[in-house]
Formats: sequence, C-alpha cells, structure tokens
Amino acid sequence: MVFLKCIILFGLLGHIANGSPLKSEIMDLNPHIVGGVDAPDGYAPHSMALTSGYWVNSLMCGASIISECHVLTAAHCIEALLDINGQLLSTLHGVYATNEWQSTKHRTKFSGFINHEKYDAFLYKYDIGVLFLDGKLTPSDKWAIIALNFDWIDAGDKSSVTGYGRLWNWGPIATRLQLLYLKTIGEKECADGVSAAMPPGWWIPPVDQRVEICTFKGEGFGLCNGDSDSALVSLKTNTQTGIVAWGFPCARGAPDMFVRVSAFKDFLLNIMKTCDKC
Repeated sequence: MVFLKCIILFGLLGHIANGSPLKSEIMDLNPHIVGGVDAPDGYAPHSMALTSGYWVNSLMCGASIISECHVLTAAHCIEALLDINGQLLSTLHGVYATNEWQSTKHRTKFSGFINHEKYDAFLYKYDIGVLFLDGKLTPSDKWAIIALNFDWIDAGDKSSVTGYGRLWNWGPIATRLQLLYLKTIGEKECADGVSAAMPPGWWIPPVDQRVEICTFKGEGFGLCNGDSDSALVSLKTNTQTGIVAWGFPCARGAPDMFVRVSAFKDFLLNIMKTCDKC
C-alpha cells in the first residue's frame, strides 16, 4: 500500500533548493505539472509555495491565498508539515508574490491550522485544510486573494492550474511556477480513465463526483509529484474550484483528481468568517 500511495497521491515534495532529494525518490508523494509552460509574472497572484528547512529551504507543497488571514491547501499536505507533537513545523514558511519558490523577499509564517474532520488518508477523501497566517501579508500588487467558487462545476469547464512539481516523471522540480490549461470531465469518463490506467490487480480509491473534480487534457499533459495542493481555477470566472489531490504521476494519459471546493462551503465559510488569528 505504501508503494501504491507513491503512485497516486499528489503529496509532499521535500526537495532542497538545488533539486537534490531530501529522501528516497520512492517516498516522494507530490505531483508536478508536465506539459505546461512558465507562468507569466503575476499570472497566479493567489499562489503560495509552502517551504521548510533550517539551512536550506525545501519545497513541500502548494497553497492559495483565500483571505487576509487564511491559506487553502490539502489536508495531506498539512499532516506532512507537523512535528511529533502535532504542531506546525517551526521552519515552515509561505512564499508568495513571486513565481519562484526559492525567493526570500515575501515570506510568511503560520499560527495554526484546521483539517476537515472527515479527512480520510486511505480513501483520499475530504482532503482539505486551512492554514492560519501569523500576521497580515506584506502589501504588494504581486499577490491577491482568490475568490472561492461554491457553484457546481460540471464537465467541460475550461480551467488552469499552476504549480512547482516535476517537469516530467522522475525529472527535476520546477524553479519557476508552471502553468497548464485543461478541462474538467464527467464522473464516468474520469472513473473509466482511472481504471484504464491502473495496473492489473491494484486497488485505487473510488471516484466521488460529490467531493471531487476530475480533469484531463491528454497524454503528456498533467500533474506530477510536487503540484499537490495547488488551485484549480475556472477561466470563466477566475475563481478557485478545486485543490490538486491525487492521480497517476506523471501525465501518463490518466485523469487528475481535485478536491471539489463547492462541497466544502460550510466548512470554509465557518473558518473564514473570523480573522482573529492573524
């Protein structure tokens, strides 16, 4: 089961700034964008890279700025950022207002977090969490809050996703933010595509359209280790509709899975209605 997770979960990256692995490649659980391009400066001002490290920063996963006090990411990312006492790592930082995750110009820290109480690390469901900023972000025209889309997103929604994941399977992580355009697909097409990509005799979690959104562009285009927790953005409304969750790395012709933001409206609004933690 550990090896299976390495194949399908878009999780923690854990690479130092020069691209060398901090741990065995087989334990790298994060997805990166394959077949994308360098994002233009300022294209995704909501984007935040989560990094950690004492002497050299490591890219851990992605996130999005959803209020002056809150950052949206996946629960599996937050779980990987906790110490043995269940507290956020003291070396954790959020890098924002830049297309380069190694930048030190705009960095922030966090005071706490909330993961969804139903988060299931085995089925990869309810994989959503919020980080609380330790203070207001430094004013800049380089970052912006992204609005959350609580409407139902059906198949055919033209979207974009950005991230710092691997540029190809087992390849290097991106130093600059990558951009990929794609479309959402329906539950049956998604489930059929995932089943077709699954090696014989292996188990995968069920596709659940109620809490997940699926995308597909084609072989050679998609997510890879390191893109985890980045925002899926509808091009029509420029709002966040999903969070990178799981799939088959990297761009092998299988759909990619996102947490469906609209399924967690109450969870998110209850958290965002107060800003007393920053």
